[in-house]
Amino acid sequence: MEPQEHEAQLRSDLIANVSHDLRMPLVAMRGYLELLASRSEQLSREERQRYVAIALRQCEHLGRLVDELLELARLDYKAAPLARESFAAAELASDVVQKFALAAERQGVDLATVAPERLPLVDADLGLIERVLDNLIDNALRHTPSGGSVRIVLERDPAGVRVRVSDTGSGIAAGDLPHVFDRHWRGASSRRAGAGGLGLAIAQRILALHGGRVEVESELARGTCFSFSLPAAAMAPAAR
Repeated sequence: MEPQEHEAQLRSDLIANVSHDLRMPLVAMRGYLELLASRSEQLSREERQRYVAIALRQCEHLGRLVDELLELARLDYKAAPLARESFAAAELASDVVQKFALAAERQGVDLATVAPERLPLVDADLGLIERVLDNLIDNALRHTPSGGSVRIVLERDPAGVRVRVSDTGSGIAAGDLPHVFDRHWRGASSRRAGAGGLGLAIAQRILALHGGRVEVESELARGTCFSFSLPAAAMAPAAR
C-alpha cells in the first residue's frame, strides 16, 4: 500500500472509531431521557434519580471525548508552541496526585508519589506535562481494583528526571503493547477501552513535542508501568 493510501486508511479508521465512541454515550443518554419523558409518572423517585444520574455521566463522558479530540487536533498542529519553563517535577507530581486523592480513596486504591529529596529542575511545558500525568494516573486508576496501588516514582537519570507511573492493575497483553499509543487502534485488552482511545495518544504526542516519548511495560493481571524522561533545565533540547 502506498504511503498516501495508508494514511487515508488510518484516517478513515480513526473517524470510524471516534464516531463509534461518540455515538455510544449519545444513544445511552437518549434512551434514558426518552424513558424519563414517556414514563416519568410511572417511575419512582429513586428510579428517576438513577436514570438522570446515568444520563449525566454519559453527558460528562461525551464532553471528555470532545475535549480530547480538540486537544489532539491542537497538538497535531505543527505551529503549536511550547511554553517551556523550569520547574520541580516532584512538586508537579504531588499536586496532580492531590487532584486524584479523593477518587483513589473512594476506589480503595493506595495512590502516592515517591521521590528523592533532591532532583534537578526540569525544563518543559508545565501545563502539558501536567496533562500527561493526569492522563497516566487516570488510566492507572481506571484499571486498578480496590486494594491495589498506583505509584508515581521520580528519580534522577542522565538526561534529567525519569518519571514512572505504575499500578497493580489488570495489565496489558503482550500483543497489544506496541499499539497502546496508536490513536487508530483498539484492542480487546486495550487500556483505552471506555476512555475514547485518545488519552494515551495525547500523552505520547505531548512527549514527542518535547523530543521524548512514553514507554510502557506490562504483564497481564500484574500491572503496568508507563515512564518518560524530562530534561534537566540546563539540558533541554530545542522545541520542535
